[in-house]
Amino acid sequence: MAHVLIGWELGANRGHAVRMAALGAALRNAGHEVSFAVQRIDALSEAEAGGSLVWQAPVTPRLLISGSSFGGAATTSMADTLARLGFDDGGIVAAMINGWHRLIAAIRPAVVIADYAPFLLLAVRGRVPSIAIGTAFSQPPANMQRLPQLIEGQGAVDQPKLLATINRALASVGTPPLAALPRLFEADRMIPASFAELDPYAADRGEILASPLPADFTARAGSGEEVFVYAPERIAPDAPLWRGLAASGLAVRIHPQRAQPVLLNALAGHGFSVEAEPVDFATIAARSRIVVSHGGHGFACAAMAAGLPQVVCPHDLEKLLHGMAVAREGLGGHVSMRQLNPGRFGADLVTFYRDEALAQRTRARAEMLRRRDQPDFTSSVVASANSLV
Repeated sequence: MAHVLIGWELGANRGHAVRMAALGAALRNAGHEVSFAVQRIDALSEAEAGGSLVWQAPVTPRLLISGSSFGGAATTSMADTLARLGFDDGGIVAAMINGWHRLIAAIRPAVVIADYAPFLLLAVRGRVPSIAIGTAFSQPPANMQRLPQLIEGQGAVDQPKLLATINRALASVGTPPLAALPRLFEADRMIPASFAELDPYAADRGEILASPLPADFTARAGSGEEVFVYAPERIAPDAPLWRGLAASGLAVRIHPQRAQPVLLNALAGHGFSVEAEPVDFATIAARSRIVVSHGGHGFACAAMAAGLPQVVCPHDLEKLLHGMAVAREGLGGHVSMRQLNPGRFGADLVTFYRDEALAQRTRARAEMLRRRDQPDFTSSVVASANSLV
């Protein structure tokens, strides 16, 4: 029917690749030709790409500089995040837009699907029909007048100045200015997928939230006794998290993303069971009593829907918000990766592990979540693409 480009710029979780692969398959089944433009050229295997071309997307230089650590000043709003990623530099904004223009000219899509890709959305404004997808955090409502502060703290970004910088860059590439900073995220169709509990913009959200779960999600908490840990990339072999898990004395199983041998050896040295490859969530739910993660959206939603208590150890603003929501809803707790004290963490983990009331609350919430009538995400995107071609 039409050529659809799926582009991904920001965020570093495996969830982006999983979501893109599923969308690509559904779009091909609907008769469309699909191309991918990805932040990480190794994100999609040949099998996941399903025969579609995979292009290297333009990458903001700020990711190349800061992608190897969790350092830097704390962010309190999406505006702070945008500035950190290069929107405070008109040269970067113009270069990213021009990079996308050249790629789009080569691919010639009829529709663009943007997964946490605000530079891409700027590049296709008024040029190619667009669909914005992603989590609630990564899709602020475009009708807001400013990007709100999401946690307490001193936001470093002057939003009018940031908007002026972006608009000067837009003028330099022949694109009309934005009326307000949230318009960065505007598209012809906007399809955020999340649970309302995790939506930091719930009070301003106009779009209906699509389900964050695949249609065939069946994971349910069982009688498992393990602690399952989904660990982020680039976490050090001597990180306090590992010592805290060891201090708990519980049976721990870990999937460390893209782990190098030195980390795998260190984890084995603590006596942990290590899964080098991703584990499907039904298996996790069946053999685990509680889960620990860095708060990635897909994993947090799956744990909520399966009825598993969770402990979130965030290292950025979005994941901190997920951890705060988990604690606020009485479904677990959170502690910053930077502030984790091994002894206290181990003791608190044991407390959560033994808390029968917590286990009952999480299972009851899971039943409620599964009864919600949220539209299927993949079907919604395909229908939107069909309507735009």
